[in-house]
Amino acid sequence: MATKVVRLENFSKELKETNAQRIERSKESVVNGVLKSLPDLIANSPVDTGLYASSWDFTVEEERVILGNFAPHAPIIEEGARPFTPPLDPLLAWAKRVLQDPSQPPDFSPEVWSLAIGVRNKIQAEGIKPKNVLRNAIPGIIENIKRELNGDR
Repeated sequence: MATKVVRLENFSKELKETNAQRIERSKESVVNGVLKSLPDLIANSPVDTGLYASSWDFTVEEERVILGNFAPHAPIIEEGARPFTPPLDPLLAWAKRVLQDPSQPPDFSPEVWSLAIGVRNKIQAEGIKPKNVLRNAIPGIIENIKRELNGDR
């Protein structure tokens, strides 16, 4: 059995050091657990141009870790959107990429126009369904943090 002798007059100081070490180890475990979760978040991200998948990041502050996707369209991908009329230009560019169509703006092919307008009509009628990429990843992130806390690296 390992023992450590602490004089009573030093007990308070020793306890503070132990707590500080425990807090530091916990912070380190959270950071490592989140870091180990990033590849899964990236793999589960929808890919068009790659901006969304490449925009996962986290910051470490004194009392928290902030994990998120910082692409401009991330909130719509994560949470969805109510019906609205999206601008046509981004949908035309998207349709051109999806169809791998060689036509160029402003003379897009009828197929590109048809797909873009069809998607716009659907968004106007139904909105955009949420993908919940981060929400679905939370159980795995928590599991990674628990493994780090338990030393199961």
